[in-house]
Amino acid sequence: MTSLADLQNAYNTLLAGHAPVATSGQANDAFEVYTLSLVLRAAREESASICFESSRGIPNPSPILFRTSPGRIFSTAHDYSHAVIEFPDGLAFEAHIGVYVEGLAGVLHECDVLVVDAPEAQFCRRNRVHPKKSNTVLTAECKFYAGKLGIDLGRQFLGVTTDLGTEGRFFLSNADGKSVDRVLAHHKRQRFFGLTPLDGDAEGQVVALFRSTFRNLRAKRR
Repeated sequence: MTSLADLQNAYNTLLAGHAPVATSGQANDAFEVYTLSLVLRAAREESASICFESSRGIPNPSPILFRTSPGRIFSTAHDYSHAVIEFPDGLAFEAHIGVYVEGLAGVLHECDVLVVDAPEAQFCRRNRVHPKKSNTVLTAECKFYAGKLGIDLGRQFLGVTTDLGTEGRFFLSNADGKSVDRVLAHHKRQRFFGLTPLDGDAEGQVVALFRSTFRNLRAKRR
């Protein structure tokens, strides 16, 4: 079974060259940071450059501080960090952990990991509003469990993606979840179970999914 130390070692390796990462030390929080590191790896493999910035606009903050509970992208209560992803064609995005997104029905949904258009993120901070679904290009629901996943988690994800859309929306877990997998497969939702830094093939498959999302996004915006 993947341990907290395994997750911390993985994201520290994948975030090499950046400031140290600060987390609460809880395994689920570390799994979210680990997933973020895979998103950034995918972007980098698609030729993006990556840097970090604080919510107050400070470049290369040290340490990098991530949320450990749901928050607002415009909150200044703590100087949380996000990654800035810039592609050679001029497209720019921000990658965050634990930020609310507004769906079509006006309902707020917590996204464990999300990538949003950089201009949208800047607009939200200036005007103290939540990112809109249409400008949120990738989200990941991250579940770190010691046992099997319950079917209710699958139903919750279906509800969220009904409001936020299905494109670029992922359900990721380190655990097995046959019933969750079955229901998400039936509804054609993107998911991956058994994600762990101890399995390079699993990592590679998830990175490939993220790369495909970035590649399709860039093709649509040419």
